[in-house]
Amino acid sequence: MRILEAIMEANQRAADATKASLNLADFADSLPLVGLTCIDPRLNRLIPEMLGVPEEHFIWLRNAGNIITGPLSSTMRSLALACAIKGGKEIALIGHTDCLVCKSTMLKLTDSFRTLGVDRSKLPENLNEYFGLFASERQNVIRGAEIVRQSPLIGSKIPVHGLLIDIQNGRLEWLVNGYQTLGAATPSLVESVRQTATGALQQTAADALDLAAAKLPEFKIGEMKFPEFKIGETTIDPNQWLAEVQSIASAGTGPQSVEISPKPGQEHKFDKSRKYRVIGADQKVYGPIDGAKILDWIADGRIDWQTASQIEGSGEWKPLSGWADSPAPPAIPLPPRIKPAPQLHKAKRR
Repeated sequence: MRILEAIMEANQRAADATKASLNLADFADSLPLVGLTCIDPRLNRLIPEMLGVPEEHFIWLRNAGNIITGPLSSTMRSLALACAIKGGKEIALIGHTDCLVCKSTMLKLTDSFRTLGVDRSKLPENLNEYFGLFASERQNVIRGAEIVRQSPLIGSKIPVHGLLIDIQNGRLEWLVNGYQTLGAATPSLVESVRQTATGALQQTAADALDLAAAKLPEFKIGEMKFPEFKIGETTIDPNQWLAEVQSIASAGTGPQSVEISPKPGQEHKFDKSRKYRVIGADQKVYGPIDGAKILDWIADGRIDWQTASQIEGSGEWKPLSGWADSPAPPAIPLPPRIKPAPQLHKAKRR
């Protein structure tokens, strides 16, 4: 009889809340046993009692949901080192009933993180993949045992078992018999990396399709949809209009400081007699402002020669340097003065 067979037999004999008894002397060559379980505190007492393996012969690894995400994951690293350095002889993945990770949904998870002050935007895009959420405790154990068995970090001579423990009475269910897969060929490290990358690409593609399906509206052949408007309804957002008016009205405060990049002699070509409007670093419109004030703002570092500007009365926006480089338009000549028509006087009769 091998050690897992003895553990299962002792567990089935044990009554509720009774420790399983195991004669360790018969299984010295199969110890220590490496176990991966969930972090649920209810397992703290249950696992040692129901396995019957003393703590000095049990290498206990734990993570939330006893989840293994890939053959080269950090959990796989710990399992591999437990065997290579600590001398683990067999591996048992032990799930449990009433698992809270299994009961969690993405909505509950995001709400819980939000309560802790973690916004959804700071979490990974695919929560299901990152946290390894699952819908069945049994399937999670079976899948995890398969990943461990296929990992190039675990030798083919190490049995990998999958167990499920009842959180109420401690009964064990043997889901994966690792003795049946002993000696199975494991993929190379390169092949495992390739499989992991392929799985990640497939998951990314599936997520992209799901996202597209969620965002694209449904149309029927020949159907066209147009925005609906009511008679007298305006398409202008009054709040946006008010914000624009307020930004222009606040021109007297001046824009915030920005970096200056002057060109030598440029201010000498700048027409200070004209009035300008400028867009500050805060994206607000300031003006109309006379050219002398513009030069003062440039000297103070509030704006620079690349600031978007407009001459009052024109509809063109361009950098201030564009107005400095452009020759001033010639003054419009006044029309010639019109001489008054000579007045004709009637000759007086004598």
